[in-house]
Amino acid sequence: MKYFKLLPLALVFALAFACSSEAAAPAAQSAAPAQPQAPAAAAAPEAAAAATYTAKAQVQPVKPTVGAGAVSASPIQPIAPTPGAVVKAKETTGVKKGGTLIWALEAPVKAIDPVWTTATVTWRSSQMVYDSLQRLDTKYQYQNNGFDSWEQSSDGLLWTFKLSDRMKFHDGSKVTATDVQQSAFRWADRITAGIQMFKRSVEGNFSDASLTVVDAKTLTLNLKEPYPALSMGFSEAPFIMKAAVAKGTDAHSRVSQDGYDGSTYISSGPYVLKKWVPGYRFEYEAHQGWVGNVPEGESVWVDGVNVVEVPDKTTLLAGLKTGKIDYATSGASEQYPDLAADPNMKMLVAAPGTPILLLNHTKSPFKYLNARRSIQAAQDAEKLMAVHGPKELWSVCHAIFLCGTPGESDANKALYNQANLTLAKEYRDKFAAESGWDLASDTIEMVSNTSYQSHRDRSLINIARIREIGFLINMTMTDWATAVTIRQNKDAWDIFHTGCCGVPSNNPVMNWYLSPKTYGWHTNQTIIDLQAQYTKETTDAGRKKVLDAVQESYYDQVTHISPGQSNVYHVWRATTNGPHDYAISTRLTNTWMDK
Repeated sequence: MKYFKLLPLALVFALAFACSSEAAAPAAQSAAPAQPQAPAAAAAPEAAAAATYTAKAQVQPVKPTVGAGAVSASPIQPIAPTPGAVVKAKETTGVKKGGTLIWALEAPVKAIDPVWTTATVTWRSSQMVYDSLQRLDTKYQYQNNGFDSWEQSSDGLLWTFKLSDRMKFHDGSKVTATDVQQSAFRWADRITAGIQMFKRSVEGNFSDASLTVVDAKTLTLNLKEPYPALSMGFSEAPFIMKAAVAKGTDAHSRVSQDGYDGSTYISSGPYVLKKWVPGYRFEYEAHQGWVGNVPEGESVWVDGVNVVEVPDKTTLLAGLKTGKIDYATSGASEQYPDLAADPNMKMLVAAPGTPILLLNHTKSPFKYLNARRSIQAAQDAEKLMAVHGPKELWSVCHAIFLCGTPGESDANKALYNQANLTLAKEYRDKFAAESGWDLASDTIEMVSNTSYQSHRDRSLINIARIREIGFLINMTMTDWATAVTIRQNKDAWDIFHTGCCGVPSNNPVMNWYLSPKTYGWHTNQTIIDLQAQYTKETTDAGRKKVLDAVQESYYDQVTHISPGQSNVYHVWRATTNGPHDYAISTRLTNTWMDK
């Protein structure tokens, strides 16, 4: 048996757009992966990670150029991790440790359970508490975070994983193979990458025979056929929970919230949740001795982080200006020019994501293709995307895997941005004739929220447009925490406004809303089959062909609707140093305050 790097890696794109001056740096990453080898012992830290982050984050936002040259020449080429390069960020002269950082979160949090919901604020909150077996680095590549070693049998059917002693829960106990096994089972029940991995296992399901606990540090994955995209099954999303919590909580139910004092949310991440007051604040303390094993290295330099929920953007702006808030995610688009011009503020524009109109495929009207095509035909992308504010923060884009990246596809793009009300009405009439839908009395139920300004404004445009088509429609407008609770119920809604899928998750397997087991619950068998095919492809050309075919079917069957791509921005006081954005995962590691 031979030690291997865990490859191919998560088929993640390098940083998609020139959002900062470093965007062109990873061009060489498109080369073929290095020869597989065992994870090396951790080298002594040499890079000044604090300085790296300072340099990274200070750049002013630059508008992505749609269709511009790709950062990486080969978006879907697997990139092997470089294990053990740095295991602790170098504490350089000038880093001031201590203090409590105040972070303003953009919307209410309903649960700290990233398996139960895709909500970005849940993801952000969870990243503070939970750790995972792989982590995204600042170039949007997955890197080893939790393994000492792994080895593969010569036939590719048996993988043996050894866990690192570094991973410890907040109560001091070590993360065990059983914790990893049960966490993986729970996550894989919702996400295509996990579903596909376990389909290849010897029993084709979540069983001890498929993912076997050998001892406290060792697991084996037992496959019936090789799985080239194996590492997607251990990507960032399988947050490590205590085995009893993971096993005792169905993937479609949220982790018990009895422990508002933090006792329920014990994991191995950089911060310990000490208190949660739902609808108001979180209080985190540093996880003493925690070290992140990504190439840049991660350490915790503040004593704690208090996260306050500030959906009101006027309050947010005042807090930033007066220094009562140190850091904020998803600033308001209308405040962008003011904050960008303020010398007391620093900004980072995140890599683009996609606004999404989810259609519920489980019931009428949108279990009918003609009803979905009716809504699709009426979409005016320019009008819908303009709600995202200055042009620096959005673009019209037909590619479901993002424009300006090597994954950009022109497949079926004629069905994007049709803005054709006449055609929409033709599809409406076909739908009504085949379904028995009464246009005079039957009503579409739409859910939106006031927490995200772009969701709210797009919903107002869409409700008016859908009425122009000739449908009756009712809209529930609520806060985000309530909206995501409604979204869990398949019988409660027909249309839901949300967003998704920036660079790290934008391939057919890692994209949440292309999973038939998540919201919308599509039944597009062509896409389901293509997802399986994508995990078997070993060449750029093969994977690109699958990407094109997925987009072709996506538009033809109207899996959901996206009007373009948008960029959120993060903003912080100049006295705060080092905030960085791993995709949508902000952990406030290597961050310190000069005040």
